[in-house]
Amino acid sequence: MNDLPQAPQLDAEVLQAQARIRERGVANGDMLRDPPAKARADTGRYQAFLNEGGPAADITEHVLPTTPEVRVRLYRPRGQDGVLPVYLHIHGGGFAFGSLDTADRLKRELAEEAGVVVAGLDYALAPEHPFPTALEQVLAVLRWLHTEAALLRIDPLRIGIGGDSAGGNLALSSLLRLRDEGGPVIGFGAIVYGMLSTAHQTPSHLQLGDGRFGLSTAKLDWFWDAYLAGTGRDDAAVRPLDAPLEGLPPLLLIAAALDPLLDDTLALDRRLTNAGVAHEMVIYDGMPHGFLGQTALLEKARNARSRIAASLRRFLG
Repeated sequence: MNDLPQAPQLDAEVLQAQARIRERGVANGDMLRDPPAKARADTGRYQAFLNEGGPAADITEHVLPTTPEVRVRLYRPRGQDGVLPVYLHIHGGGFAFGSLDTADRLKRELAEEAGVVVAGLDYALAPEHPFPTALEQVLAVLRWLHTEAALLRIDPLRIGIGGDSAGGNLALSSLLRLRDEGGPVIGFGAIVYGMLSTAHQTPSHLQLGDGRFGLSTAKLDWFWDAYLAGTGRDDAAVRPLDAPLEGLPPLLLIAAALDPLLDDTLALDRRLTNAGVAHEMVIYDGMPHGFLGQTALLEKARNARSRIAASLRRFLG
């Protein structure tokens, strides 16, 4: 009998998905190897492949006069013209990658499955626009959704927010700011493998941070350096994991087991419990960082999306 611990392994469906991605000749951009412009272009082509197919939605776009201005896209489920809840989903990409089109398929799917208006925003990217530009834009979008709710045919009392990776940081940071500033009130949050702390000596970083499953500690170091640009890594404003968490709305935490950021989610789970915040945590075995964006390829990505949709119906419906 072999009692040796099993080495971490990707789910077989992930390996099949990776083969399909290679066949299409696309790949996520690599900022450690290429200039940002090329890495972003590569990421855009990769995400365009992941966005293919999926349900239709009624889409409108708006421009908010932030500095710099920010584009917002609203996805309304087809055939639903009444007043609906709204969920703002903030894309990942280490604060330095991604666009309004990132996770486009996911946002269309959530709109249809949850029966809510889903919003996305094209927040300004680092290093050109370092902290706190993106966070201030997210807050501006949330306030706009609240104040312009009647025009947008959404319910100002049923607003949710979520995000993956760097978007998870921006979502949690926004919840903390709005709690401290007195609103608008947010009814639910989804934090998906959030980039919540600058600490890189955690067990998940030490065990999974070499890049064999995609995301690496070295890439995360690059992202933090680009995003902070003069703000220290010990600044509490960029590390929502370490903030007081009392008074937050119900949260859904989703994590990937093969992700150097896993311990960020595990620590958030413990701290939410200690703070008395209602929440649920789900960890997906065999999944790498970023799997939620592959709903066209992975059953576990579709399961995670459906968990978000169910939570939206429960807490905003």
